[in-house]
Amino acid sequence: MGSMPTDYKSAPRSAEQFQAIYDSVHDAILVLDCEQGVLLDVNRRTTEMFGYPKDELIGMSLGALSLGLAPYTQEDALAWIRKAQEGEPFTLDWLARNHSGRLFWVEMNLLKAILGDTERILITARDISERKRFENEHSARLKRAESQNAVSLALAGAGPDYEAALDLIVRYLAVQVGDLCVMHLLDEDRKLRPVAMSQSYLDGDRFLPALTDMTSQPIDESPLSQLMNSREAMSLYDPSATEPMTQVPSEYHAYFRNYQVHSLLAIPMRFQEKVIGVIAMAKGGSSRPYSFEDQSMLQSLADRTALTITNGTLYRQNLRQAEELRKVNAELEMRVAERTSQLEEANEQLRLMATTDALTGLANRRHFDTVLDAELRRACRTGRELSLLLGDVDFFKHYNDCYGHIAGDTCLQTVGQVMRSTFRRASELPARYGGEEFAVILPGVAPEQALRAANKLRLAMEAKAIPHERSEAAPHVTLSIGVASLRPSPETRSSDLIAMADSALYTSKQTGRNRATPFQNC
Repeated sequence: MGSMPTDYKSAPRSAEQFQAIYDSVHDAILVLDCEQGVLLDVNRRTTEMFGYPKDELIGMSLGALSLGLAPYTQEDALAWIRKAQEGEPFTLDWLARNHSGRLFWVEMNLLKAILGDTERILITARDISERKRFENEHSARLKRAESQNAVSLALAGAGPDYEAALDLIVRYLAVQVGDLCVMHLLDEDRKLRPVAMSQSYLDGDRFLPALTDMTSQPIDESPLSQLMNSREAMSLYDPSATEPMTQVPSEYHAYFRNYQVHSLLAIPMRFQEKVIGVIAMAKGGSSRPYSFEDQSMLQSLADRTALTITNGTLYRQNLRQAEELRKVNAELEMRVAERTSQLEEANEQLRLMATTDALTGLANRRHFDTVLDAELRRACRTGRELSLLLGDVDFFKHYNDCYGHIAGDTCLQTVGQVMRSTFRRASELPARYGGEEFAVILPGVAPEQALRAANKLRLAMEAKAIPHERSEAAPHVTLSIGVASLRPSPETRSSDLIAMADSALYTSKQTGRNRATPFQNC
């Protein structure tokens, strides 16, 4: 069968069947040699995902399809392969690179498999770039809030002795905003002097000069002179840069090359009409470029830092500035309280994200499982009944094939809207069980009431009249629902109730679909 290994495909007929299944799977499938970590075989989805012809992929290493920086190198790939050989299957997120050089995230599942008589590593992979982007955006918002809190606290306690606060500020900015942060202050003789520097990579310090070895540079000779004159931030982004940008001094070139720096951001530290210094930042590797939100947040922090430095200098010269400095610190403390409140709101949003299905707005499977277990224990204590509806969109695969996956997502969102409008009581929990399956937990609801509720949901969905020409049940989108109820005992498990509802759902499908069927104990 072409380049596919013959050690796990024997007769031509079974090989043809294997090839058809192999190439029809939506996930990418990669077969690896255990010793060298090179590709022995891939399916069609792999070639689509990475943009290489199959014959080019065969023999390539997993590391060659990645970023090439730790922890996404061939050495890291071999370590994961050894782990898969020694233990149970496991999943990891891998930063991959396609044929055109675009970086994207994949979720890889590694497991050991005996193909023919030979031990191989079998990997299934799916593109999770969109999920990662969503996670990174929320992470960036939280990190910005944490940076503002940390810097505000450092500034609030700085007083006239502000040098220690500067080290704390650049350390937080390097870690929370990334990746390299250098602060320069303007001397009395108009020279920019580096006063604090920090970077976030574990071994990155060895690629940078020592702060004590760096000399002051006359402002007119500095690449930052334009920024000092304009009082506006400077932002540069070059995702394909192979050499450090011309604005970068030579002592930073080793760092920039090693971490493939693609973004620069220089923020003026302004006080009234003067610029007293610059906060310069650089990002590399797989990190996202600096955003407008990053720039706005850093400008606010830079200006507050400039204010603290200026006031601290004046305080040293004249004790009459002490009262003004106390007022500034009080304002900063108030802003810390405001940022803390924002952080609490962000944490609440994260809690909702952890319990809500992003597509439909219903409870997700994890939250459903947690609530069902809790309601089962409650019903066992009180002796009340507990009912469960388990539903399925009829012929949903046909719907996707006919109208496309975007329309399929819109259909599932409509199901979610109908379920939320149908089940509004605080005790009721409508949830997305998985794919096109949905569930509703109904505490304290008797079997006949649960069946009425199921039919109410089914009819509400029918009323939406979403066209479905491939359905064998109706000319529009319909639901099949299984209904299960019980009075639990201490031995009852949530899987028991789910199995009952699933059995009833199966009956609904077998008897014509577009109906609600109660569980009948045979």
